[in-house]
Amino acid sequence: MIRKMGKMMSDLLVPLMIIFSLMLITCGDTINLTAKQQQGKRIYESLCDSCHNLINPKTHTDTEWVQAINRYGIKLQLQPSEKDAIAAYLTFANDN
Repeated sequence: MIRKMGKMMSDLLVPLMIIFSLMLITCGDTINLTAKQQQGKRIYESLCDSCHNLINPKTHTDTEWVQAINRYGIKLQLQPSEKDAIAAYLTFANDN
């Protein structure tokens, strides 16, 4: 009985370690972000994803992102602080 339990525990350990590792990897995205960048990431993911697939930040230059944020920010009636936060996130993510 004890051997069976030990075997079950070891069989569960590997999948649990994999899941935990994946969680750390996906959460690592926001670890290096400032509060403003995290806010921008949240706004970008929630608002921009409502109309189209999210675009990889690396596909545009910082200047192109700022232009796009200004253009779509008008349509979405974003506050200046929201546009600044999105720009902070996208320009940071573009560089990394």
